[in-house]
Amino acid sequence: MGEIARDPQDYGKCDLGQGVKLQIEFVSANPVGPLHIGHGRWAALGDSLARIFQSCGYQVEKEFYINDYGLQVRLFGQSVLARYQELFGLPATFPPNGYKG
Repeated sequence: MGEIARDPQDYGKCDLGQGVKLQIEFVSANPVGPLHIGHGRWAALGDSLARIFQSCGYQVEKEFYINDYGLQVRLFGQSVLARYQELFGLPATFPPNGYKG
């Protein structure tokens, strides 16, 4: 039986990091420019890097920044909803200070 099949949960893990603390900061709920595919990719990339470091024995802390949680996230949600409605030919009201990307 192959090595992966014998221990699938721990295959590829190592103790290279020896418990060293590591902080990975990624993504923000307040994009300061036009939205693009990178905003979604960076979330996946940051989380993936954290998991890789954890499997190598590092003590990882993930830092996810949220700037101005109330207003910015609300505008972001309203902006996405308006663009979604536009795509389907529905009446849409774009927020005056929304994200235009």
